[in-house]
Amino acid sequence: MIQRIQSLYMLIATILMALVVFLPLGSFLGNTEEVKLTAFGFINTATQENILIPYGLTITAIASTLLSFVNIFLFKKRMLQFRLCIVEMIMTAGTILFEIYYFWGAIRAINSFISNASAWTVSLTAILPLIALIFTYLALRGVKKDILLIKSLDRIR
Repeated sequence: MIQRIQSLYMLIATILMALVVFLPLGSFLGNTEEVKLTAFGFINTATQENILIPYGLTITAIASTLLSFVNIFLFKKRMLQFRLCIVEMIMTAGTILFEIYYFWGAIRAINSFISNASAWTVSLTAILPLIALIFTYLALRGVKKDILLIKSLDRIR
């Protein structure tokens, strides 16, 4: 049944992770240049060139988005859906860790490309994987309740 509440939770997680893939996560400001961090790389806004491609962030964000979307339609295979929810939570947590790495660890690399990188800002898009992780957990709980309900009905027969 696609109209279950956990399907709605998975749809919300899919939308949130799709926003992470397509919107900028933050920006680094220099004297005359600005570099934006997206899931596809550090992009210089003046020249529109990719300075550095964060492969880990790109792969985990896209995989988490696709896995969440595919997981919506596996409502007949509850155990597979349960396992994929766990994998999706791990992928989303990986996206969060890669975001932290590229914000805090790669600021030194940006300093070499931008003279006097003075300020950096984090977009609200950067917290969306955390919210998606919460919705995926809620979907996991819903799938688990369905599994327990089916097992209890099998005992009654």
